[in-house]
Amino acid sequence: MMELTPGLELGARFVLVRRLGQGGTSEVWLADDAARGERVALKIIDESGAHDPGLAGRLAAEIARSRSLDGEFAVPVHGVEQAGGCTCIVVEYQAGGDLGQFRGRSFESWAKPVCELVAALAAAHARGLVHRDLKCSNVLLDGAGRARLSDFGLAGQAGSRVPAGGSPYNASPQQLRGEPAAFADDLYALGALLYELIAGHPPWYPEITRDRVLYEPVPPLLPRGEVPVGVRELALRLLAKSPQERPASATAVGGRLAALSGDDDDGVLPQTHALAATTMPQRPRRRWLAAILMAAVLAALAAFILLPQYFARRNTGIEEQARAEAEAQSRAREALAQQAARDAAVRAAAETMRATFNEALAALDARAASRWATDVFAKARAAGEQAAQSYAVGDYAAAADRWESASAQLAELEKRRPLLLKETLERGRSALAQGRTADARAAFGLALAIEPGQDAARAGMEHAARLDEVLAIVDAATADERAGRLDAAARGFRQALAQDSAAPGARAGLARLAARAAGDAYATAMSRGLADLAAGRTESARAAFQRALAVRPDSREAREAIATLDQGQRTTALQLLESRARSAESDERWDEALGAWQEAAALEPALAPAREGIARCQPRAELQRRIDVLIRKPENLWDPGGRGEARSVLAMAAEAGNPRQRLAVAAQELEHLAAAAQTPVRVRLESDGQTSVAIYRIGQYGVFAERSVELLPGRYTVVGTRTGYRDVRRELVLTPGIAPPPVVIRCEERI
Repeated sequence: MMELTPGLELGARFVLVRRLGQGGTSEVWLADDAARGERVALKIIDESGAHDPGLAGRLAAEIARSRSLDGEFAVPVHGVEQAGGCTCIVVEYQAGGDLGQFRGRSFESWAKPVCELVAALAAAHARGLVHRDLKCSNVLLDGAGRARLSDFGLAGQAGSRVPAGGSPYNASPQQLRGEPAAFADDLYALGALLYELIAGHPPWYPEITRDRVLYEPVPPLLPRGEVPVGVRELALRLLAKSPQERPASATAVGGRLAALSGDDDDGVLPQTHALAATTMPQRPRRRWLAAILMAAVLAALAAFILLPQYFARRNTGIEEQARAEAEAQSRAREALAQQAARDAAVRAAAETMRATFNEALAALDARAASRWATDVFAKARAAGEQAAQSYAVGDYAAAADRWESASAQLAELEKRRPLLLKETLERGRSALAQGRTADARAAFGLALAIEPGQDAARAGMEHAARLDEVLAIVDAATADERAGRLDAAARGFRQALAQDSAAPGARAGLARLAARAAGDAYATAMSRGLADLAAGRTESARAAFQRALAVRPDSREAREAIATLDQGQRTTALQLLESRARSAESDERWDEALGAWQEAAALEPALAPAREGIARCQPRAELQRRIDVLIRKPENLWDPGGRGEARSVLAMAAEAGNPRQRLAVAAQELEHLAAAAQTPVRVRLESDGQTSVAIYRIGQYGVFAERSVELLPGRYTVVGTRTGYRDVRRELVLTPGIAPPPVVIRCEERI
């Protein structure tokens, strides 16, 4: 920017008189405006800003926002001009200066302009406008002393995103976090402005930091002039961290200020003194010598006789009055000393209660009380902040009572902690037993926060870490089992049990493999026996049938085959196969029956009973296999495709002919599983009231402390987001008919 000096002419219109102020990218000058024939305030933009391609649009928006208010509330802006190579905003000159001139003075001196400022703020809010840069230097007074708002460069509509900037002393916590503009931002800035007028400096001056504004209590408010307690309390309420704890609106603030302005008890009344005038009457100036001589003689006698008595009495009265005044002053000093002692005692008691509260709060905060007792802990913290405000304005008795009440709430939380620790550990153990390692780690992590170093919680965390690896081994073994790699599956299940004797699913997998191996051994032995019998090798056939009977002791086919051999009856393999097939059909072992009929058809392709048996058994065997797959893997019913398969299978089962007793039982079980898969499960979500929660593929749930939702069985991902914090996610598996433990989703790791 060119050097600006008094007397400098900008174009043919403006002559600079004196500088009024300076900002980061502009200077404000008092100037003579030849076009308007009056003095104006010129806001001259720095050359670096003048070349900004978006500057014209921003200036036009700023002027439009200012002009949306009546001249009664906002400093009139005449427009933007180009003069002498400079971009200038032409503003009506306000001869009364800014509000900063009242810093540290009495409330009586600045009550009127502040009430006018609050009225202007209420008018802006009524139009949906948030100023976002309210401070003493942006409140100007005209020649008559009326206050108006100025500088709408950072203003915006409520709910909109506006550029960062402005004074850090007057920016609300929400403004510092980059949240959308809100009327509560202006109310906070108004509180900072009142604080500055009362104390002579803004809060946290001169060591202002973002973290101090976000997390530290407001420093004690010590007035430099006569300011009512109610005004000080109002300033501290406006500086509350939470918007909900500030006054509801600028209108409400104006009403409170108006009431305080009219309170005579809190004001300072002027005193006046007057002296009464006295006059002496004139007497005629007739003198007679004899009279004068007589008067002189009498005066001398009176002086000789009466004056000593008069002065003696007068001195006695003065001494008594002085003694009475000294005694009164002594009593007043004694009363003041006693009151000071009482005040000191109350203040000391408040400080003792504050120390007790801070110690209990820090201890529970270190044990993550905000996670396991969110509401109660937040209420206790808020009560402590209210106590700090009472202390700041000198109400030590109220501060002590509030700290004592908050300490009692914290003590109650401390009593509840052992029971909560026990419940949390139990929740973690239950999650481990069900293989839900993420839930187990969350529970044991909370337990360690409640009781750092707790042995069971630490062991649970270690177990959960091992269990992830074990479950991966079990899953791989199950995949080998489904693919027919039975030896690999058995090795996997045994490896999982070696690492964790309680590995979920490992023992059941080995049991399935054993049952499958037994079934294969039985079928092999029976087939070998029938083949040997058909070839006339009776002894080999007997040995095979006995092996089959050893695998399946209740096998009727094996017993009948051995009985036939014992009776010496030779029968053809076709007859035995038919007997085996019909026996299997009657027991609804459709795979075995189908295998027997197929073996018979292979021996005698023209055998009608074999062809009929295959036609009967093949669809039933396929139906039974499809039902078994769905029953073994009920999680397939959690998606629409699986439920469609279940409906198709159940329809086929309903049309199947006799015998179908076992098939009906299996179908009934499948129908029950399908119904359970379509029954929602209630899930309780716990958060901190600041994290935005969403469930993938379901929807957004916003910010809350606790909420219940109903979801169909299946797998879900719960995600939490919070500005300035790292996102968190929780994997959730909902099993039909089983209510899961609460899902805790809070963003607590700062970025």
